[in-house]
Amino acid sequence: MLKYSLLLSGLLFFAGCIGVDYLDDPIVGESIETESQPVAILNGNTYQSTAIYYDQYGVEQMVDLVWSSSNSLIASVNEDGLVTGNASGQATIVVSFNTAESSFQVNVVLDQNQVASVEISTPGNQTSLAIGGTVSLSVEVKNIEAQALADRTIEWFSENASIASVDNMGVVTGLGMGMVDVHAKSEGVKSNVITLSVGGGRSGSFVGAGGYTAAGTATLNVMDNKLILQLSNNFQTSFALGTFVYLANSTNGAQVRASGLEVAQITTNGAKTFDITAISPTTGLLDYQYVIILCKPATVTFGYADLN
Repeated sequence: MLKYSLLLSGLLFFAGCIGVDYLDDPIVGESIETESQPVAILNGNTYQSTAIYYDQYGVEQMVDLVWSSSNSLIASVNEDGLVTGNASGQATIVVSFNTAESSFQVNVVLDQNQVASVEISTPGNQTSLAIGGTVSLSVEVKNIEAQALADRTIEWFSENASIASVDNMGVVTGLGMGMVDVHAKSEGVKSNVITLSVGGGRSGSFVGAGGYTAAGTATLNVMDNKLILQLSNNFQTSFALGTFVYLANSTNGAQVRASGLEVAQITTNGAKTFDITAISPTTGLLDYQYVIILCKPATVTFGYADLN
């Protein structure tokens, strides 16, 4: 009878987190992995794209992917992911299956004199900026042969001018608390996007733990006298029954649950904002070192971000 009780207790304990036992794998959601950067091709040429579909458990599967183009007059794509450049310009190639979808930009150029790619960066891959502080972004404009193109006009863009502005030289100035995306364009070709955390806050990038997935950025800021935790647009993690966000000073699951601050349960990826002051009025900006993604029922850490 005792043996049976112990066995039943163990099953109930581990069943709370899918993926921690042999009964199931963690549910991470469907996804498609394809090109992560814009692709440049000459007009009339082709480019073979590749894409990998992962099911809800993160297992690669062979499926019939659906390919489409936002503008087939510029770049068309067939059922096998073969992209053809038809005219100078930019188009977005989308690949999908069920609820999963991914996309990448295609820049079609006529010759080596046209802009094929634009890449921006911060010194030392800086990701945070003080209010009133500045950071000068670097930009590289290249042709189809990856050769630098000089004297090209650069346009700069801030997605939220109340948080940060960017001038025509690529100098970003912090104006208000929060997170902001900055990008550039040259001859209509869009660059990669840089996300900056502005204000007297702390931020860190998620890493997975124990074979689970966690990615994106966590930022802890003081806004309007409130302590606010934000997860970035590209935040993603493994999911199970009872996946929670915690603030903690350890990444050990048992210690997180015992002495960390439970923030909220989550069931989806993507951007999120939490009012920490409403949860714990006495918690300060420097009280915790980590943002933890925890499978609460089994005290398993799926991932963490180390706040700088």
